Amino acid sequence: MPELALQHVTKLFGDAVAVDDLTLSIGDGEFVCLLGPSGCGKTTTLRMIAGFEMVDRGAILLDGENITAVPPQKRDIGLVFQHYALFPHMTVAENVGYGLKMRRLPAPRIADEVRVALDLVRLGELSGRYPSQLSGGQQQRVALARALAIRPRLLLMDEPLSNLDAKLREDMRAEIRRIQKRVGITTVFVTHDQAEAFALADRIGVIMQGRLQQMADPVSLYESPASAAVGSFIGQVNSLAGRVRALEQERARVAVADGLEITGVGRDLRPGAAVTSLVKQERVRLSRQRPEGNDNVFPCRIEARTFLGGNIIYACRLDGAMVNALVPSNPSAERLDPGDCVYVSWSCADCQVFVG
Repeated sequence: MPELALQHVTKLFGDAVAVDDLTLSIGDGEFVCLLGPSGCGKTTTLRMIAGFEMVDRGAILLDGENITAVPPQKRDIGLVFQHYALFPHMTVAENVGYGLKMRRLPAPRIADEVRVALDLVRLGELSGRYPSQLSGGQQQRVALARALAIRPRLLLMDEPLSNLDAKLREDMRAEIRRIQKRVGITTVFVTHDQAEAFALADRIGVIMQGRLQQMADPVSLYESPASAAVGSFIGQVNSLAGRVRALEQERARVAVADGLEITGVGRDLRPGAAVTSLVKQERVRLSRQRPEGNDNVFPCRIEARTFLGGNIIYACRLDGAMVNALVPSNPSAERLDPGDCVYVSWSCADCQVFVG
């Protein structure tokens, strides 16, 4: 039996469908990220699990118990929000122990549980400080300790790292993963940040327009998206619209521009079908000499170069199409300049073709 199950859950705001017939199961101790663009319904889904939004249709089960109509305070769920929601007039220890106090636990028991929770997040020495005396990362860890102190059945986290700077986000990702694995608590983490989801999750659920598009482990999601919509959203991708000219099993020759044909792989294709071909930017190669061995090799002209620190993006103009190549910024490698004429290439296996 899954720890958490959503069965055909739907949420309406007036005539607008925020969450549309959402069904998913999450196993005991699993870390699942709900990933999607802003406004896709992922936070609304989390709020329904927490009990802050009513379910219009469907059911939510926690450890086999139907909690759809159970009030939030009786669901035994730990919550960590984007805004830490710490009480400014309370010390760290008082904030962490607040939920235990509301449960009317005896003071010695509260002190023990607070000490355990703060040690877990490595903040035991700061128990007497106030939130204003803490950094953003420390406040986030206090919020996590408060959620875990009540020993909940389920942990929900809503964009908890979005207010932190890039380096601190990376550190907190590692900290959250360490704590979740140590505690073994089932966790649902909402984010729009792909790097966050790939770094943290056992499985990722991609939500778009209120519907679950795909649920998979990070590697499977990245390498085998279920649709053009998911593939275009995951990673940095070149998207080329065209029509199938010829098929050989799962290999398709696709006309994407006047005189330009590419070869890719796809399923359920037919000659003449309108398709979208996706090629990840890091799978595109650039070379001065014409390369051998790839199915897709084209002369191109470098239109622009964007330096990103560890990588460089080259905008490449082919006949009637534009393709970006993401290459490592290697000081020993030749750097191309706008106006240079080179060859661009990618393998057939790295070109995924989807109907529509």
